[in-house]
Amino acid sequence: MRLFLLIVALLCLFRASVVADSFNSTPLQEPKDTTFTLYQPKPSWVKQHRRFLLKSSTALVVTGMFIHSYNRLDRHIQYLAQQSRTSASNNAAKVLDPMGTALPIQATFATMFTVGALAKRPKMKEAAIVGLGSFYLNALATDKLKKTFQRHRPSSTNDSHLFEGPNGDGQNTSFPSSHTSNAFAAATAIASVYQDNHWVPQAAYGLATLVGLSRINDNKHWASDVLAGAALGYLTGKATYWGYHRVKKAINKRSWVVSPAWHNGGAGLNASLRF
Repeated sequence: MRLFLLIVALLCLFRASVVADSFNSTPLQEPKDTTFTLYQPKPSWVKQHRRFLLKSSTALVVTGMFIHSYNRLDRHIQYLAQQSRTSASNNAAKVLDPMGTALPIQATFATMFTVGALAKRPKMKEAAIVGLGSFYLNALATDKLKKTFQRHRPSSTNDSHLFEGPNGDGQNTSFPSSHTSNAFAAATAIASVYQDNHWVPQAAYGLATLVGLSRINDNKHWASDVLAGAALGYLTGKATYWGYHRVKKAINKRSWVVSPAWHNGGAGLNASLRF
């Protein structure tokens, strides 16, 4: 009888230990109260496409300004600019004029590249590379447009709608303004690389705008020439910036694959470059 009671007691102890182990292995989880859970509302379509809408509206505004300037304002702006010319504006235009020409722009970016390489500043080197590329691309596009339209400059005629077209003698090259397009191509390259900086894009575009205004002050271009040059410089600068990063991304993805090879009883290695 005692043996029977002892066996029953051992069985009870074993059952209790199993229950305790199972209780400890699965801890109780407190229920979560989701009554006051806040859900992040989905942003509106306008917020999701804010940058696209801003760029599109800017392009439409610039296009509208160009059309209106060409149709109605070119001669009025030219008249007002020439009536308000002063020695101060002429002196300022002389200072600004080289900033839209080839040699100072190339020298500036060459200096930026050298300083960036020596001081180990990758952004400065990138701005120099993109800037030189955008300058050359813009120079080709501007030259092609000048030869295609061959517009007379305001200093040679009062007719703002006088074009000779591609069959002209090549002496009239008012449209678009190369000084302005060069300045905006350089400014866009710098502003794109330093877009996380607050004052660099503003200073770059502000200086390019002054270069364009100096061309109106000197009676070298119509207002629509300047607007077209600014748009062209901006587009070539952005295109060069985009292309630079596409090429850089492709180069960074390349990888060398090396494998052993046997040829005519001799051992060797095969190497291939993957993009």
